[in-house]
Amino acid sequence: MDKTQDLCGSLIKWLQTFELEAHHRTAEDISDGVAMAQALAQIAPEWFNESFTSKIKADVISNWRLKASNLKKIVEAIVDYYQECLNQHLVDFKKPDINQIAEKCNREELGRLLQLILGCAVNCSHKQDYITIIMGMEESVQQVIMQSIQELESGGVTVISDESHLQKLILDVNKAIEERNQMEQRCHELDMQVSLLQEEKANILQENKKLQERLQEVDNPLSASLVAGNKYSTLKKEFDTLKEEMFRVETMRDDLLLKSEAQERDLLELQAKVEELQIHADEARHLKDEIDVLKETADKVGKYEATIESYKRKLEELSDLKRQLKILEEKNTSYMQHNLELEDEVKKNGTWKPQVEVYKKQVAELHQKLSDETKRADKFDFEVKKAQEKILALTREKEHLTVERDCLKETNEELRCTQLSAMPAGGSLAVHQEPGPKEIGIEEMLPPEVKQKLTRLTMENKMLKLKQEGSGNEQLSVVKALLEDANKEVQKLTSENRLANQRILKLESQMEEMQTERMSECDNDTFALRKELMAVQAQNRTLAAENESQKQKLEQQEENLEEANRKCVHLKDSLARKEAEIQDLEERYKKCVEKAKTVLTSIDSKQNVELTALKNQLLEKTNLIQRLEKNEEVKNMHLNEEFKFLITNFWRLGSQRQRESVDQRLAALSSGQSFLARQRQPTNRRLPNK
Repeated sequence: MDKTQDLCGSLIKWLQTFELEAHHRTAEDISDGVAMAQALAQIAPEWFNESFTSKIKADVISNWRLKASNLKKIVEAIVDYYQECLNQHLVDFKKPDINQIAEKCNREELGRLLQLILGCAVNCSHKQDYITIIMGMEESVQQVIMQSIQELESGGVTVISDESHLQKLILDVNKAIEERNQMEQRCHELDMQVSLLQEEKANILQENKKLQERLQEVDNPLSASLVAGNKYSTLKKEFDTLKEEMFRVETMRDDLLLKSEAQERDLLELQAKVEELQIHADEARHLKDEIDVLKETADKVGKYEATIESYKRKLEELSDLKRQLKILEEKNTSYMQHNLELEDEVKKNGTWKPQVEVYKKQVAELHQKLSDETKRADKFDFEVKKAQEKILALTREKEHLTVERDCLKETNEELRCTQLSAMPAGGSLAVHQEPGPKEIGIEEMLPPEVKQKLTRLTMENKMLKLKQEGSGNEQLSVVKALLEDANKEVQKLTSENRLANQRILKLESQMEEMQTERMSECDNDTFALRKELMAVQAQNRTLAAENESQKQKLEQQEENLEEANRKCVHLKDSLARKEAEIQDLEERYKKCVEKAKTVLTSIDSKQNVELTALKNQLLEKTNLIQRLEKNEEVKNMHLNEEFKFLITNFWRLGSQRQRESVDQRLAALSSGQSFLARQRQPTNRRLPNK
């Protein structure tokens, strides 16, 4: 069913190439027969003249009986045209059912009718124009049209004798022999060219060696190196061009050798077929001779019977004549039986001939299908290998990047750990510092209860400050660092997503331009672009997924930051309460504190010195971290640029190699293709360097 739909649709597209007054876009438009009659009038106006078109009634869309009458007139006129003008009798070809077309608009029957119209166009006086129009259509439509033409030609009956068929085969064999001789001559010429190119290559290599020796012997290195470098570059360019020409000539020679081998095999097959046909022709001649002999003997038997009857009248008593008569009668019966057997064998051979021809056609079609499938399999294998190589390169690059990322993460974590471990160390030094002798003397003057409360409150104050500075700042710094990293990753992913979208738009614009410029090369070029577009879309999807995951991580980190802020607020409230208690207690022992100011000032000076040292260390470490982060960003930018550069070069190289392989295959297969297939061959065009 799909085949019939494809046939009908392709033939309707072919009919749309005609400039007709009637509508001919869909099957329903042409089911009334008006558009088909106008097309026939354009194809063969000397046969389908005004008297024919006047018989076709227009505006019969609602009445299917009038449609059927129009279609019947068209079919009868087409059959008469085949018989009268083209000398072809459509015996094996099934005629279309006009009632199905008129009543139900059956696409299968409509396709058969359009197939007959296509046969009229291909066999008319202006057939070259219609063939060029068919060649300008899509490749799939061309294949369907060619199959329909072959089916129509195989369905038409053309009476050909054995001798004419044998002569045709002999002509084909002679043509094949001439082509083989031409190919051998061409191979010989190419071998000569290859030998000449090899000699030129050897001469160039010798000249190159001489120039290198002269370069080594030159006294002035600067001027000599410049001159020799220029000469070397020119010679290298000439060598590369000659090498490419030699490679191209070798490939042409291999292709011609393959073609000559294929033609030799075809020639051997044709010779075997000719020998078989010669044997059958000899057998047929022998049988004809025997039949002629038997006819002559039958005539003689009749004469002998007449003479025997005369002899019977004259010599009824002679027994010898009776014996001869019996012998002749027995011979006659044996000859008659032999003649009947020969006639039966001739009938059997006549029934076997069409079956043998059908089997030959089926074998040829199966060979064609096998060759097409092998071509497709080779093409898919090549694409799979190419994709695997690309995947391996990407996986290696990914592993390299993951290793560098892990190393950078480890270094970053070590730096953070060292930064965080340095802060509580200074606090512990300030807390556990031993008191001086003056401080011990003042504490001895205080009462024991105040002394205990003072020590306890100072310890709690210091512990709370340390907890606040240690835990709050540590968590805030960690969360802020994670938040900054997440923001950087999100920005990086968004930039990559944007670049990928821009690349997709560029590829789509390139694909549209290539579709408009060369429709014939659309299948080969758009395949690579579609593949690249699919890869970019897959990369875009992965980037979107990573972006979403990073957004989720960012949300989690924001939640952690909010929790840390809540904890910080809680700690600040507790600290405020403790500070209020401390202020109440400080009002009680202000007098004692005034006596200890000298000691406290000395302690504060020492603590300030330590704090400044710690702050300087912290600033140095933060500067070091910033420098490392900048270096990491620069390194990532370089890696991204190198990765993009590698991808673009790899894509260009792959497209160039694929184009070269396709051109080589098309050049190798161009000799065995039909006229339409050779006209469809694309020209060698290089992609513009971007």
